Amino acid sequence: MNLMLLSGDYAKLHAAAMVSLVASSVGQTVNVFVSMEALPGFHAEAAEREAVGRGPIGDAIRESGTPQYLEVFAQAKEFGDVHLYACSLVADLKGWSLADLSPLFDDMLGVAGFLTQIEDGISLTF
Repeated sequence: MNLMLLSGDYAKLHAAAMVSLVASSVGQTVNVFVSMEALPGFHAEAAEREAVGRGPIGDAIRESGTPQYLEVFAQAKEFGDVHLYACSLVADLKGWSLADLSPLFDDMLGVAGFLTQIEDGISLTF
């Protein structure tokens, strides 16, 4: 399964994390490319992650006490073969290196690099 996270919407990031968790728990390989407005949601500093927009569902998820999307992605990586890649273009635009981002990332790639990493299968965009 291949996921492209482009939106800075909290509910979409959480949904992608849940899809990753479920897919990895049933033995699927999951490749996740985080780009555009989604990348700030994966910054190492909480203040940068606050740029993630929240609508009513995102607010409900945050207030529910359930694991948040970064925690869910970490669980997905523990369960199975999950790889997260940060978009090098957006990181360059923001002046960030891989060290500035969540330790969940396996590497920083451009779109072409990500496309060479993925396999055939389901591809979803969030």
